[in-house]
Amino acid sequence: MDKLLANADACVKCGLCLPHCPTYTHSHDENESPRGRIALIQAWANQQLATSEKLVEHIDNCLLCRSCERVCPAVVPYGRLIDNFRSHLYVESDASFALSLMKKVASNKPWQNITHAGLKLYQTTPLQKIARLLSLPKLFRLEKIDRLLPDYVAPVSLESSYYATTAHVKGNVGLFVGCMGTLLDQETIRAAISVLTTVGFNVYLPEQQTCCGALALHDGDGANAAQLAEVNHRAFKELPLDVILTIASGCGSQLQDHMPAEFSGKVADISQFLAQSTNQLGELLKPLPATVCLHTPCSLKNAMRAEQGALKLLQHIPDINIASLPNTLLCCGSAGSYMLEHAKMAQLLLNDLLDAALASDQPDYLVSSNIGCALHIAAGLKERGITLEVLHPITLIARQLK
Repeated sequence: MDKLLANADACVKCGLCLPHCPTYTHSHDENESPRGRIALIQAWANQQLATSEKLVEHIDNCLLCRSCERVCPAVVPYGRLIDNFRSHLYVESDASFALSLMKKVASNKPWQNITHAGLKLYQTTPLQKIARLLSLPKLFRLEKIDRLLPDYVAPVSLESSYYATTAHVKGNVGLFVGCMGTLLDQETIRAAISVLTTVGFNVYLPEQQTCCGALALHDGDGANAAQLAEVNHRAFKELPLDVILTIASGCGSQLQDHMPAEFSGKVADISQFLAQSTNQLGELLKPLPATVCLHTPCSLKNAMRAEQGALKLLQHIPDINIASLPNTLLCCGSAGSYMLEHAKMAQLLLNDLLDAALASDQPDYLVSSNIGCALHIAAGLKERGITLEVLHPITLIARQLK
């Protein structure tokens, strides 16, 4: 509580954060702004404001995009402040069924195996179509998860936990794949291994690694997040690694902010790392005469501060045309479990992004460095009846390898 108050008291209420806050921009409600939320937390911590449903609602409406942190002259650790507040009020039974299910699958290997089998049955038979016709996902309060499911791809077991480079050795990297990547985006994992080994890096992929803990932490479940952090620390600590690379910026920001220094100091976004580590990549890539819309996740921009990595990496592809989204565009609305818990605001923000991405000619690809954002954006495109592939930058690079 002392740390919570100290962090909150650092805010001078200048208001520079207001135009950068997605919820304030849409609501124009001071309670839905960073300084408004900090004022509410201060009043609560000083026992001037009772715990209430309305108080919790205003705090929980925050996406934790951390855009406010980037422009804050007082350097208020807003993300930690919100997580701290939520931890004080955390009650496991308060989580929605969809969020509880996601947390269970994210942190439990047996549950992931069961989910793999369930998705295969659901998506490769008429079951999904029938379920949607009968509105069963809504009946079981799973419609928000159902909309996010990509087309089913049969999982291919990774052959080992170590992949040797096929070129001159530049170093050893650990690959953190995250829970959702393992479950829903194995192409990105394979693409990362392929590109890294091609340009000179040995890749370690420890089987013991687990969820980064972001879902639990942002739900207020600090104890679970700490347990997951310890598992990941043990999984990587004995390996001879120069760097630990993430393929999801949400995981990367979590690992950088909440792991021991000897671990967090090695964490980097894969696109940023490759952009800084390889000068001759363009010679290994086939031309791609296509327009690529580049989405930069909040976690990559505001937390990891590595927003230029994907752009610089993709620029290695000959003949590519990269169309970046406007700098004025705020969060896409995914924000971990936010799109499940706050669907209305998430949809408003997603519409802003899709309108900007499709404002002129439709691009050939849309790339994003965070799987949650990618799933959210892909679902929005599908709901608009638009066929546009959404993929990770490293996947596009891997596809262009000669």
